[in-house]
Amino acid sequence: MIRNRFVMTAALVTAWAGRRQSAGGLALGLLLSVAPFAVADEPPGTSIPDPVPVTRDDMKRALDASKASLPRLPLPPVTEEEKALIEEQKAKAAQDGEKPRRLGLANNGRMRAWYLADYGFGRSSDIERARAGTNQNADSTFDPSFRTMLFWIVSRGNNCTYCLGHQESGLASRGVSDDQLAALDGDWLEFDAAKKEAFAFASKLSFEPYAINDQDIEALRAHYDETQIAEIVMAVAGFNATNRWTGPLRIKQDVSFPFVRPTSTQYASKVSRVAPLNATAAETGLAPPRSRPRPALETRAEVDAALAAARTRTSRLGVADESATRSLVSGKTDGKAPAQWVRLLAANPKTGAQRITSYQAVFEKGTLDPRWKAIIAYVGARHDRAWYALGHAIQRLQGLGFTDEQIFALDQPKELASPVDREVVQFARTITVDPALITDDDFARLRKLFDDQNVAEIVYQITQAAFFDRLTEAAGLQLEQ
Repeated sequence: MIRNRFVMTAALVTAWAGRRQSAGGLALGLLLSVAPFAVADEPPGTSIPDPVPVTRDDMKRALDASKASLPRLPLPPVTEEEKALIEEQKAKAAQDGEKPRRLGLANNGRMRAWYLADYGFGRSSDIERARAGTNQNADSTFDPSFRTMLFWIVSRGNNCTYCLGHQESGLASRGVSDDQLAALDGDWLEFDAAKKEAFAFASKLSFEPYAINDQDIEALRAHYDETQIAEIVMAVAGFNATNRWTGPLRIKQDVSFPFVRPTSTQYASKVSRVAPLNATAAETGLAPPRSRPRPALETRAEVDAALAAARTRTSRLGVADESATRSLVSGKTDGKAPAQWVRLLAANPKTGAQRITSYQAVFEKGTLDPRWKAIIAYVGARHDRAWYALGHAIQRLQGLGFTDEQIFALDQPKELASPVDREVVQFARTITVDPALITDDDFARLRKLFDDQNVAEIVYQITQAAFFDRLTEAAGLQLEQ
């Protein structure tokens, strides 16, 4: 039995002490209900989504407060191997006087290694990278700060506090000023035309994936070459996947960076233009997250027409030659021509093979029933209007014995006969469309139906659908016949 006992930490109270009430009418009592610190393994149990910081100063306080966040799945214990890494990091800091951004592994990596080991995530490999100081984006054609700025914009829009903490501390360590960070939350007039175009594209692909069109890619071509455009698409798709893992799980902040620090008067009280909220210039503090409603789902006839159009379209991004791709996926195609998504990833010779293997694990690895995997892929693609991904999801469901009527019945989860189906589809839809609206109760209901590993796998499958949808639809891949 889960005990319903909560303790508010002094650090969290202090972090928000003295805050002014926003016009939305949120009092400190709401903060207590949405960001409690509880006894280990005890979910807070609220149906209210985590609030959104309105201004730059509000966000800094929220980031510091997130160091006391309670994850929605239990945080794994620190292993002896990680303890050894921590001691090494302390010794190095004492020697060179440079304080590490965090001690041990990132909590995100620890959660993945604990719950998603079957998908290829491992704590030992993360520790090796931490010791070696390996940059996972070493092959990027962009300056690390530019990539991180894109990540910041996506994370702010998804209200992913954990990711924002990592990006804020990372940008600051590279010399990005607080005013430059604050400018990311505004109208972007302080940035050059190339950055503004990339920021706008990242925002649209993140929050309106159903609206991406040829003109969006053409606008990028005015500033970036084909390789860079493909990298932007893949990066933004990946950022959305990460947000949908760390945000809904409410992973505890692990960087030691002091977020609360002076803000210039130019930016201190400016209301965010990126975050999912409705706020006026007079508001500060916390506000309820704003839903980003999507158009009504298409009829079956309209879906059929969209899938037919996807079978005849021409990709907006280049794909690798079929013969060259076969060498990267030997034994994985059963003699068939490599799928367009495989050829798209293979177009990057440095990371293509690893990316293909990683995404292939989504289908082949883990303990979650393939039925749930296929349902989640369908729900994600349906709401993202990712026609290439939807065609693949429908084929997977048909291969599992679903009729067309059963497939399209997933569009109306409240009418599904199975309560488990209803819960999974609703959960997948919320994180797909509005990850900022997920609640403790959403997780509590799912944990009554699945063990924690399967809950984590469900979240992970949703994240990978978000990645695949944005990647394939921004590329405008041609759906195989």
